[in-house]
Amino acid sequence: MKRYKFIPLILAAAMTLSAAVGCSDKNSSSSENEFISHDSNAVVATDGKLEGIAENEVSAAPEEEANENDTVFTLNRIFDSGNVDEDGKHFIYLDVTIKNNSATEYEMSALNNFYLLMNDGSETLFDIRTQIYGVKNVENYANNPFIIPANGSFSGIVGGFLVDDGVKDFTVCFFPTLNVSSDKSTVVKVPITEANFK
Repeated sequence: MKRYKFIPLILAAAMTLSAAVGCSDKNSSSSENEFISHDSNAVVATDGKLEGIAENEVSAAPEEEANENDTVFTLNRIFDSGNVDEDGKHFIYLDVTIKNNSATEYEMSALNNFYLLMNDGSETLFDIRTQIYGVKNVENYANNPFIIPANGSFSGIVGGFLVDDGVKDFTVCFFPTLNVSSDKSTVVKVPITEANFK
């Protein structure tokens, strides 16, 4: 019976040790070129840019087709659902059409293929709360991931993103990855103004 007395002490010590090892030093030094990547396997070049990430930028206007990497992308409109979170951020969605000119069906998702580039240079990524809301409340909402059929097209509402109240100008960015989800060498950028909200 005595040998079991030490089991709680050993477990407590193991949990304390794992917590200490798992924590990182928030004051550790970092270079000014360091930033969060869309691809965890990306390699950082000496100039601070991520190799293979957005080496080719393509500009398009809203409702204009951008044909890159056997993918024709059109941002039809920006959709503000009217729903806001506890901080007053609006649930914003993208109405898109994506044509697949290849013979291979593939998946895309709001998290991997889209982000918003704000005017201050920050990026706004997909937020799962907008998907939970969108599935129940947004007509023609596409749950993640969604399928782009071979030699076919997809049309629907994707996203969404949380943006501050009154923010009506930013850039929608899309990676035409085809069936290689890590291929982010090309990004399509569509600048948005208040006129593009419908």
